[in-house]
Amino acid sequence: MEEIVFNNQEELYKRILPALRSKKRLLRKDGFKMIKEADIWDFMRYIKWKDSYGLELCDMVDDILHAPTDEIVNYFFDKYMPEKMIVEDNFELPKLKNE
Repeated sequence: MEEIVFNNQEELYKRILPALRSKKRLLRKDGFKMIKEADIWDFMRYIKWKDSYGLELCDMVDDILHAPTDEIVNYFFDKYMPEKMIVEDNFELPKLKNE
């Protein structure tokens, strides 16, 4: 059997795109419609596979399909929602009438 070699991350991304699309569909079923394939890809690269070497293509696809939804969602919100945008910090309680 011929060994598959990827010359860059773009080639690898294109190869595992079907798995990323499947995971995106699963996330959409759970109500997370804003998460894209690229967000899942970034989560896998920067969090899941950060210290991994010599991964097999089948292991990467398995990791994508079985990645915990809550971890992907947390990564997504940390990436796109800086702390200063949290509504709770800017919310003021209404003033009550003094009688």
